[in-house]
Amino acid sequence: MTPRKLVQSQCKQKFQMKKMQRSLLLNWLELHASKLEGVRRVASLPLSGREIVVTRAAEQAGPIVEVLRSAGANVISLPLIEIVEPLDQGAARNAALADIGAYDWLVVSSPNGARRVVSALQQSLNNAQRIPQIAVLGNGTREVIEDVSGMKIDLQAAVPSGEGLVQSFPVYTSSSQGNKVLLVQGEGADLTVATGLTEKGWEVTRVNAYRTVHCVPSSEIRKEVQQGDAVVFASGSAVRSWVSAMGTDFPGKVVVIGPVTQKVAVSRGLKVHAVAEVPTPEGICAALVVLFA
Repeated sequence: MTPRKLVQSQCKQKFQMKKMQRSLLLNWLELHASKLEGVRRVASLPLSGREIVVTRAAEQAGPIVEVLRSAGANVISLPLIEIVEPLDQGAARNAALADIGAYDWLVVSSPNGARRVVSALQQSLNNAQRIPQIAVLGNGTREVIEDVSGMKIDLQAAVPSGEGLVQSFPVYTSSSQGNKVLLVQGEGADLTVATGLTEKGWEVTRVNAYRTVHCVPSSEIRKEVQQGDAVVFASGSAVRSWVSAMGTDFPGKVVVIGPVTQKVAVSRGLKVHAVAEVPTPEGICAALVVLFA
């Protein structure tokens, strides 16, 4: 091959190589375009790059984790409490629910409590037994109960708190059919609802539907948590467990689901930086977005 033809051949090979590389690059860009767009979207999300510690029990954390991740947060799961049966293994709860037709109202203040009454409600429906009117505190509790086919909620607190439930509940009058209320709560719950309904003239029977026990995090997860930008508390139980395991020296922000949890946090020595205006996963996320804006 002459020198001229050799040069031409080499040039042709280089051109073909560049053409192939360009083609491969275009194919790669086309293949990854959606992923690159996803990266750009994530970078523009309000909590992008933020490390948020979620302290809810494992079986309850799903909704808040999903909402925070959709806002771009990197979630560190630190379940500090576990939901278990009451000390009597639910004997008092089950006895009251077995006679549920004797009550005029069933009041359930949390999704955990609701999960422990739905089977009794379903059985009462199946047996065509009388079911009392049902009052709940918030949307989460309502959704659990309304998962039972044919079940409806008669009253939901206008403001999702113990005080809000009491305010929304009617005053007992002599014209009412009966005045018996079965109140289903967690062991150790404050007496706001029980006292408030009693003061409105109702005869309240309160039963423990469940209790919370503290979980001890490993040393590895404790180190990871200390790098968090914020920690989220959805209950006083989680606050107490946090202080027991982690102390009060946390460099990040503290966000709570509502005023009751805020009160516990402050009493335990934590500085609360934000309180959710609405006690829901979306409310917590909104509080974080505003805090880091």
